[in-house]
Amino acid sequence: MGRRRDTPDFMRSNKLPALAYRPAAQERELTGKLIASTSADEREALGQKLLDNICRNLKIPRTRLRVFEKRQPHKLRGGKLAYKLYGTYNCETAVIEIANLTSVRKQVVAGKTFLDTLIHELMHHIDRKFLRIPSTPHSPGFYKRIEDLKTKLMRMKGGERASPQEASWERPRDLTAALEAAAANARGRNDSQDRQQPNESNPEDVRPETRKSRLSPQDETESLFPPPPGEPSAAIPRKKPPRAREGVSTPPKNPQKVASGEKEPQLSFDY
Repeated sequence: MGRRRDTPDFMRSNKLPALAYRPAAQERELTGKLIASTSADEREALGQKLLDNICRNLKIPRTRLRVFEKRQPHKLRGGKLAYKLYGTYNCETAVIEIANLTSVRKQVVAGKTFLDTLIHELMHHIDRKFLRIPSTPHSPGFYKRIEDLKTKLMRMKGGERASPQEASWERPRDLTAALEAAAANARGRNDSQDRQQPNESNPEDVRPETRKSRLSPQDETESLFPPPPGEPSAAIPRKKPPRAREGVSTPPKNPQKVASGEKEPQLSFDY
């Protein structure tokens, strides 16, 4: 998918925050049943009906849904989850594929997570067939269209009530503002603690203690800091470490850093 922000596809995608689409009562009913379902076969059947109705209303070619009773493709690094794939959309065949089990615990994917993945992949299909955006990039407008479509599918009429699964799916209206407010409060608490607990220590009263060098023998020490002006230096000159014998490898200074090498990658949420 396109990722560059300076491309015409990205800029056009970012300018479209919503779809000119109104779901019928049948599509909202299918959405509720899909969230409550658990098996791969049931989710594939309900999801396919929902996709067919949406594509028919938008007058675009249908997309095929395949749900597999297997774990989400993933990668582990150091025993920890580094990457997992929720679902895929094939641009050439217009096929959506979603795994029904979580990557590590092999549990059934939650209903709201399954719906999120399905609408995400469907939006790629809508971008290409309805909005005529070939590269269908992950722009801010792309995610706004996803939220707009999910909101329309979850909206109830008259005396209808949302199921417990649908109610748990709802998110804060302004998640960005809530995160910024929480960060501001945390910064305020840190500043208050700094004012209440000033640093009363005098740097001149703190004398650095003598430490042993890692490369020196046990009976040789050196000061890590220079002595104050006017006082003679008590540091003993460092001697060269003994040479390693042939055939014996010298361990690195910090084996943990050498072993790790690169930084731990962030968890990737590529649908």
